[in-house]
Amino acid sequence: MDERTMRRLVTRRQLLRSVLVGGAALSLLSACGGGQATPTAAPAASPTPARAATPTVAATTPTAATAATPTTAAAAGPVPTVAPGTKITVAMVPKLVHPFFEDVRKGGEQKAKELGVDFQWVAPQQADPAQQVAMIEDLIRKKVHAISISPNEPKSVEPVIAEGMKQGILMMTFDSDSPNSQRVMYIGTDNKAAGRTMGETMAKLLNGKGKVGIITGGLGALNLNQRIEGFKEGVGPNIEVVDIQATDDDLQKGLSVSEAMLRAHPDLNGIACVSATGGPTLAQVLKSPEFQDRIGKLVIVAFDDLEETKRAIDEGIIAATMVQRPVQMGVLTVQWAYEILTGKAKPPFQNIDTGVTVVTKENLNSYTK
Repeated sequence: MDERTMRRLVTRRQLLRSVLVGGAALSLLSACGGGQATPTAAPAASPTPARAATPTVAATTPTAATAATPTTAAAAGPVPTVAPGTKITVAMVPKLVHPFFEDVRKGGEQKAKELGVDFQWVAPQQADPAQQVAMIEDLIRKKVHAISISPNEPKSVEPVIAEGMKQGILMMTFDSDSPNSQRVMYIGTDNKAAGRTMGETMAKLLNGKGKVGIITGGLGALNLNQRIEGFKEGVGPNIEVVDIQATDDDLQKGLSVSEAMLRAHPDLNGIACVSATGGPTLAQVLKSPEFQDRIGKLVIVAFDDLEETKRAIDEGIIAATMVQRPVQMGVLTVQWAYEILTGKAKPPFQNIDTGVTVVTKENLNSYTK
């Protein structure tokens, strides 16, 4: 092994350690029972998804959601309800254990406490569709009243969603949708609109021309693919997407993918990170001796607001990030499940776009989620 390779391996270990210190601390909040987050109250729904820095806002009541984007698949049978006085149990199943989903959990727990609802959070350790389906099947056997899922792959959950509805369980999705399933409604970001906003932000920063790469999470994740589709629309015809790589939302793989893309494309003008993992890992790689001369020259637009992402914005490494409202995803999921199960909300139901905010150094300390 030559000296250059040895230096790269040492740097990789240092970078991974740096990312893990921040990311693991956030992830451990779940295991340690981290403190409750008080979510910001969501205003009335906006009839159009976000196209710029002005965020789309979420509906907090069933009647306020009538302006939201309609669902593309309706429940095949009657929408489940419960008898008056029933102690309701709502379960949420994210893609995996990840800092982003911690905010969703906190919002769900907060609203469940307010409504007197039992709340269950069941998270796969990795973004494994089969493991996620097995967890949902277990919740169906336990006969919880509502299950909301962020699918790793939209098709993988279609049969289990159908089974849940057949068993009289209210099935919903959040964060990432399964639009061709029998789920009753989706609550989360309009991902194509968010991707378009991301593309428009990149285009503005690059003055409408250049070459860019995209770092995504899982290649089969519908929400990420919708963001990529929207990004390509928003970035315009004079900016070429030359490479797309996936991290599988794994920190170590994120470092490898970032290094590989930077080496393969020394002429890149920008990189768009469409999942939460890409921004922090790319920022860490850029701090290494091999790539630090590209800080300030390479325009990076990220997704979500992990602490490492915010720090990189403050340091001038990341130009902007698209901040979702994960707390509101949790709040609204539990609220709508409760309203539907108790019969207070009536079909037809509509999707709720919780929106995004474009966060830069200018509003880093003033945005809300």
